Amino acid sequence: MIPKRLRISGIRDYGPTEMNLGNADEHILITGPNGAGKSTISFCMGAVLRSSKVDIEGLKSQNLPEDETWRATIHFLYKNEGASRIDAPLYIEFRLICEQLPKQPIKLQYEIYDGDEVEELALRQTYRSGDANKNNFTAYRRELQYKYKIHPDLYYLIWYQQEVNQFSVMAPEERFRIFSEMHRIDSIQKDWETSLEVVKDAREAFNDATIKQKGYEFELNVARDHKERFEDNKRRLEENGYQYALTTNELKRNAEKARLEMERYIEERRIELEDLAEKEKLIVNQLEAAKEKQVVLLQNQKTSEEELVTVANDLTKKDYKLAEVVLEVDALQEVLSELQEAYVKLPFSEQETKQRWETATKQVVILQENEQTIRDRIQRCEEEMETTRQEQSNIQADIDQWEKQSEGAIELLGRYTSSYQLNNRIAELEASLQTDRALRDELRGRLQKYKEEFMMLQRNQIESPRQHAAIRYLKRQGIQAYTLRHFVKLMDNQSIEKERLYDAIKHSIFYDASTCQPFNDLYHVSLKKLIPTRSITSLPQYGLTMQEGLSTNEQNDAARVLWWIEQFFSEEAPFLQNGLLIDSRGSRGPEERDTYILSEKALDERRSVLERKIEEITKEIDVLTEKIDEDNEKYRLWNADVHKVEEAEALLSKRVEQQYRLEQREKLTEHLTLLQHSKREFEKEAQDVWKQAYEEREEIKAREADLSVYEQFGQQADKIDRLQRLEQESKTIRQEISSLKRTENSIQDQLDDIHGKSRENQRDIESLGDKLDQAERVKGQITEQINEKENERIAISNIGMGYKTELDELRLLIPDLVDRAIADEESTDSKFDLQHRQNQAKVEFHNALNEKNIDPNAVENYFTLEAEVARKQDELQSAKNLLEENEERAVLNEQRLETAIAMQVQRLNLLFGEYMGMFQFEGQIKYEKLMDKQGRPIFKLFIHVRKEGHRGKLVDVSLKARGGRVGKGVSGGEESLSSLLFALSLLQNLENQAGFIVLDEFDSALDDTRKAKVFELYEEKLARKLIILSPKAHENEYYEQFRKAFIVSHDPAQLKSVIRGLEMKKVGLKTKVKVD
Repeated sequence: MIPKRLRISGIRDYGPTEMNLGNADEHILITGPNGAGKSTISFCMGAVLRSSKVDIEGLKSQNLPEDETWRATIHFLYKNEGASRIDAPLYIEFRLICEQLPKQPIKLQYEIYDGDEVEELALRQTYRSGDANKNNFTAYRRELQYKYKIHPDLYYLIWYQQEVNQFSVMAPEERFRIFSEMHRIDSIQKDWETSLEVVKDAREAFNDATIKQKGYEFELNVARDHKERFEDNKRRLEENGYQYALTTNELKRNAEKARLEMERYIEERRIELEDLAEKEKLIVNQLEAAKEKQVVLLQNQKTSEEELVTVANDLTKKDYKLAEVVLEVDALQEVLSELQEAYVKLPFSEQETKQRWETATKQVVILQENEQTIRDRIQRCEEEMETTRQEQSNIQADIDQWEKQSEGAIELLGRYTSSYQLNNRIAELEASLQTDRALRDELRGRLQKYKEEFMMLQRNQIESPRQHAAIRYLKRQGIQAYTLRHFVKLMDNQSIEKERLYDAIKHSIFYDASTCQPFNDLYHVSLKKLIPTRSITSLPQYGLTMQEGLSTNEQNDAARVLWWIEQFFSEEAPFLQNGLLIDSRGSRGPEERDTYILSEKALDERRSVLERKIEEITKEIDVLTEKIDEDNEKYRLWNADVHKVEEAEALLSKRVEQQYRLEQREKLTEHLTLLQHSKREFEKEAQDVWKQAYEEREEIKAREADLSVYEQFGQQADKIDRLQRLEQESKTIRQEISSLKRTENSIQDQLDDIHGKSRENQRDIESLGDKLDQAERVKGQITEQINEKENERIAISNIGMGYKTELDELRLLIPDLVDRAIADEESTDSKFDLQHRQNQAKVEFHNALNEKNIDPNAVENYFTLEAEVARKQDELQSAKNLLEENEERAVLNEQRLETAIAMQVQRLNLLFGEYMGMFQFEGQIKYEKLMDKQGRPIFKLFIHVRKEGHRGKLVDVSLKARGGRVGKGVSGGEESLSSLLFALSLLQNLENQAGFIVLDEFDSALDDTRKAKVFELYEEKLARKLIILSPKAHENEYYEQFRKAFIVSHDPAQLKSVIRGLEMKKVGLKTKVKVD
């Protein structure tokens, strides 16, 4: 879309004027002195294109009388060609008709004409304020924006007076505002600020709900206290009432039992009195018999005492006689005591004693010779035993060493069988380890894949690998790309199988540009080329709807995507059928296999499946890792044991030698045993010979002593005979004394027996007397007990009647509990425990019965209030969830905003630095984010420049000295240059492909050299038709850049402005000017 012609009428002091703006590759210069009305031309262009920066009333002439109607028209003709060509006729003209009656507001009417010939344009549409068919100014602005792509504000096609040169002097906040509007960051910022406000409102709502909830919970606690008091009162009434009735009934039962027990006791006591009377009669009879027996025993005692006196007299006489004999025997024995003693002990006769002495003497000599022979044999055995022991010790050392080594060898071979088996097991274990490691690597790969997919699901970024690669590729090209799921989702009430219908297109890539180079075979769709014929928010018939939480621009894009999907269900190819994409050349299946990305239900299921798979695979990996670690340790141990097993096998192969050593040891042990046995036999034999010799020597000594006694005994024969006769008499007397003593002892025993029986019988008499007295006492006690129990029976009967009366009174208050208590089984508790429990229950029951301020509706009130609190708690949780969602959305919006700003500032910085470098300057674009006192975000965009080669930091172009002083900051030319190059960077960074641009006072502060170079840079980088408004005079080289020039002049005398056109034509090497 290239400006072709501008016609104005009724604008300020201009008469009807027409300006032919040339072709697409022809630049236009509009020049003239200050105040001539050059900027009015740019205002007219903006006004006819509905620019919000133009005040229509400012186009009215100040010289028009107040009572005269103002009428004005502006016709702006475009030729539909160039890179910005649209689907429309060759010529399109936009018209603005203004009319203002005296003292009335201005009436505006916009019209669009088009056609293939300039002179044959047809009216396409008329737009008025408040049009009945909704063809209003908003619709006109929308047409300019979406269909014709020439809205001056949205696409920055017209830079009004000083707009280009003001970037360096304007505030950083204002600079950022323009930057954000140009790159549509303002909408993201508004979304973020809106989300912050929403978060603030949600937080206030949550805080209010929290405070109210605390109030409800306080009321619930009060109601809970009332309920608990009521329930506690009811519980105490029931428990204590039941306990009161139960213990009273138990006490009544116990009283009845006690009464019956007392009656039975009284009856038993009476029977016991009758038995006691019979027992008294029997005791009296036994006492009389015992007294008669005592008389007989006393008579027998007297007789035995008389016999004992007689025996004692005879014994005294015999003792005297024995004393006389003993005196004489003692006298003879004193003389013959020693000889007699020796003679008595002689074992043999004198002749036999002599023979024995001679035989023993000979035998001693023979035995001494035999003993010496045996001692020589023992010496030889000991020497041979020492030699055998030495050999046995050497063999035993070899055996012990082999057995010590063989224990480990046997243990190893018991564990591994053989080195061959161990090598096979090591090979199998190594193969198993390789298999397990490969399986673990495979599981880790699957786990990583599942985790990445799960994280994408958690971040709500559902992208296949090919989608992710395509989006990143487009992002590196500076093109924003989206997935289909970003805009569209499956309706919640739809089956997930419905998604199968879109398998062939649901992985498509939508990019925000006119064209791109596709990265792979996925569908790449330009959002800019999608022009819906109607507004769509959902496709119920196909189960699709727009995603929630989209910004306004994203909602517009989502409507385009829905419209694009709807086209696949038309009869024209390509179209979708059974999940296949069918066109005139063939068909295409699903872009990805077995995936669900549009259904939230399917994604939730997939998220659950992934969580389960991640957990299962993680457990498998842990188990496998543990097994691999164990197998690695086993592999290390087995490798270390291979050499040991081989050594063990070599050791055990010498088992025959060990067996030979064992046999040798056994033989030596047997031989040593034989030697030891022989030695013991010899030693025993030698001992026996020595004993015999010793006995013979002792025999010689004894016989020699006996022969000496025989020699002395022959000299004292008479005295010995007298002594023997006296000893015989003494012996006879002693026998008689012994007989008398036995008789005395027998009589004494009889007397002792009589005494014992007498004492025993006396004790029986006394015992029977005591029993008789005791029976009398017991009889009196029983009579007294019967009287006491009779009194107790009467008292316990009265107590039982009292308990019955108490139960009857209690039955009037709690009949059910009394009946249940009476029906219960009897208790085994003591009377004291029952009375204690009864008193306690009685007090508690009456306290509960008489308790004040008990609300019978407390339970119902509590549960009603509890339900209300639960409902409020759900509302509070909803408010909390809403707050968290809004906070999360605010964070996401902030991230989107900062990402968009950082990306655009980076690109802008690169372009600005490049352009400033062409003029020997260093340039830098930076932004800052601050928060004001109210917590609102403030963004600032700074332009920093510095001459190349200069020291110091880069200077902010908007920096000025304080207090109106000068000398600080950059020069005016540097301000203008940085503004122009910053504006060029902004324009270069835009994605629109407009065919022209209007720049008012574009180069007013530049010198001629920079002016030409800047113009050439604009021409090269923008590649558009340039319409420049400049008040300055220029050199010829500068004018040669333009195909046409319009000179604006104003005659203050006639109050009239005139435009003259000049056309530049090259003739040879010169440029001629032709007046138009």
